[in-house]
Amino acid sequence: MCSMRKVKCDDSNVPCRPCRELGVDCTYHRETKRRGPPNKHAEAAKAAKRLHAEGSSGISGFASSPSPQIAAKTLLTISSDTVLDAESIAPMPVLELLIDDFFTYIHPLAPFPHEPTFRQSFANREDRTRPEFLGLLASMIGALVASFPRCVREYLKSQHSTHLFPKSVVMVEKCRDITLHTRGARWPIKQPKTLDDAMTSYFLGLGAAYTFHYNVTRIFLAETLTLIRELGFHGSKQHGERPSFGNDNHTNELPFNHVKDQIGKRIFWCLLLGNRTIFQLTSHNDMGFTPSTPNFPYPTYPENVDDLCIQANEILHQADGTVTLLTGFRFAIDIYTTMNGIVSLELAYGISTLPWADQRILLRDGLVAAKSIIDNLPPELQLGSSSAEANPLASLDESGMHYVPPMWPSMQPAHDLRNVIKAHPVRRRQLQYDIQKANIFVSQLATRSYFVELYFDLRDIHLTEHLGEDAATSAREHPSEDSKAALLDDGDDKEIYELMSTEREQIVQDLLMVLGCLSQRNLEPNGRSLVEKIRQVASTLLNDAPHRKGPLALKSEEALEQLILILMKLESTGAGGDVKNGVSGSGVELNQMTAEGEEAELRHWADLREYQLRFAAADGFSAGGL
Repeated sequence: MCSMRKVKCDDSNVPCRPCRELGVDCTYHRETKRRGPPNKHAEAAKAAKRLHAEGSSGISGFASSPSPQIAAKTLLTISSDTVLDAESIAPMPVLELLIDDFFTYIHPLAPFPHEPTFRQSFANREDRTRPEFLGLLASMIGALVASFPRCVREYLKSQHSTHLFPKSVVMVEKCRDITLHTRGARWPIKQPKTLDDAMTSYFLGLGAAYTFHYNVTRIFLAETLTLIRELGFHGSKQHGERPSFGNDNHTNELPFNHVKDQIGKRIFWCLLLGNRTIFQLTSHNDMGFTPSTPNFPYPTYPENVDDLCIQANEILHQADGTVTLLTGFRFAIDIYTTMNGIVSLELAYGISTLPWADQRILLRDGLVAAKSIIDNLPPELQLGSSSAEANPLASLDESGMHYVPPMWPSMQPAHDLRNVIKAHPVRRRQLQYDIQKANIFVSQLATRSYFVELYFDLRDIHLTEHLGEDAATSAREHPSEDSKAALLDDGDDKEIYELMSTEREQIVQDLLMVLGCLSQRNLEPNGRSLVEKIRQVASTLLNDAPHRKGPLALKSEEALEQLILILMKLESTGAGGDVKNGVSGSGVELNQMTAEGEEAELRHWADLREYQLRFAAADGFSAGGL
């Protein structure tokens, strides 16, 4: 390791000081390499032996120059004399830009791997020496492309045709196949497993979710949770006990590793956020998350510091008042943990086992807690003015600076946003704050909507049980003073009913207010996640029973219909949109992107922006809708 890093090795002690500081295995074994290019016969023999031992079957890669008509089918089987490395995914100049994109756009919401460690490993070309690292790299690129399809579009077009080229889902599948290939047939019984394995499984699950392969998502996310438990990150330690790393065989040889500890906690909490999102949408506990209990509590939050402050042997102090990238992540945890009471009860006995009086109090307390969280946000994470003073990125669009996908083999143009954010890190950080803002406010809206709708659903059940179905339906749909008295059977119920009714109206207003503050620049990179949450809230408000809708909800029905239609169109043009086996009516295969399809996606984003501007110009609903 010292030789690779070109630092002086303190060989008087084992492990040596540089290796102790990095928290890596210290060894004197060093491969002696012959001069000149690799011998192709020797390399073929090595690769064939390794593939035979692992039972591997080859994987997919893009052909160099296919005809446009078969662009999406140009997949070659890598022969046994091919050695996989990072360039099996894409050329190094493209990979470098995609890694920058990952840490700019995806890392704020899924803050792993540890950026300095990953970049050092990538610079050392560990993709050639460590299969786990190559698998992690491929899974990260796959998740990025699934979440942000436009990031590879120019590259795919340059390899094929501007008229017809593979949709980004083909790249996602290629990255998945490379990852699975690096694991080999014996990976399930591999010991010990590592944090790289856990992160890889998470990103495989994320990529599957963003391309609508939900059964695959469940498998990989459940696998991630299993690995986190195996590595010892699924719960808090007893008082005075140092965190452990499960079956990590370096546990007894090296000092406690803070990088591993922090990354393990971040993975756990990211899994919990995903689990709560799924629970809101489906009421299913697909990952097998158990509730936190006094004897088996969840792990503590990861430290509120940036990656540069986390070293293997210590966590450096960050200046008080600093808004780190973990600040927004921890607020997201706060939002979803307001569901702890509901989820724990539902998984243990079912909320219907509680008396109605207790159910409504539990829902009220959860709603109040979720609403209060954004009151504590720092200014950097508040929805505020879009002036250049408040937002250093606000003037970039006007100056002609835009995100430009990797243009390889051509040079990146001068107006690429990367040129600015690399020269001015504060602007990169502001962009990451904006992404976290979008996630925080959309997640809070989704959680508030969950509490409100669950309240009305349970209340309807309660009324039916006590008044009978016909009487309860009549009382809800035609509320007279007598029926109101029957419905609002006590003061607490009346107070909570009025709170929930008012909140439902407020959610309608806040949904479009939040949407009006979010630009494409902040929505698009994580669009699959955020767009789905926004559409879920809007659909719930629009399709609910008429007797639940207040004046504002009724007046906004047309606006909500327009919003849902635009969001559905955006979803259909994403990485996983129209993923089927077959051919469209025009004869174009559905896993191919055409120039017309690309233009349609841009129109959908323009439609959303026009919708936002019209809403702002109408001062919300004061002008009677859009």
